[in-house]
Amino acid sequence: MTDAVAPQVFEDTREQERIIAEDLWSLRPVGEEWDVLEYVRSQTGGRGRSVAKVYLNGEEVDRKGTSSAVIIAVKMLRNLMYAPGKGAWFSMSLRVTPEGDGWEADYNYTDKPIWELGEPSADSYAQELYLYPRDEEHIPDWFKEEMKGATWTPGSD
Repeated sequence: MTDAVAPQVFEDTREQERIIAEDLWSLRPVGEEWDVLEYVRSQTGGRGRSVAKVYLNGEEVDRKGTSSAVIIAVKMLRNLMYAPGKGAWFSMSLRVTPEGDGWEADYNYTDKPIWELGEPSADSYAQELYLYPRDEEHIPDWFKEEMKGATWTPGSD
């Protein structure tokens, strides 16, 4: 990435994060105690899952639905943050607190994401490498295991 491109990618990334943070803020419990709202997304290939969680004292107390604008922002984030040869993130989280003074986002490029509703198929992992190619040294061992038996090829979905 060139120095001229880096500031724009940073600004574009922050804009997409802002969209997610504002959506979370609109979901905040009113008249109830809470200490963190967290949006979590796991993604591989065409398979993605998200959830917005409400926490109080470190315990999940509720879940909320997010808007379609959040899904669009997440897709933009993955594309913006893709690093050729290194890949795209597998999961991300974004948190806001009751102070409403910003957000904190984390991106996971190496660890296996948590899939609450069942694991993706081997084909989802093959599709991931097609959409966001990684050099061999940037493909985690767990990913290689999950991809065993894949039959997906471009145009087969």
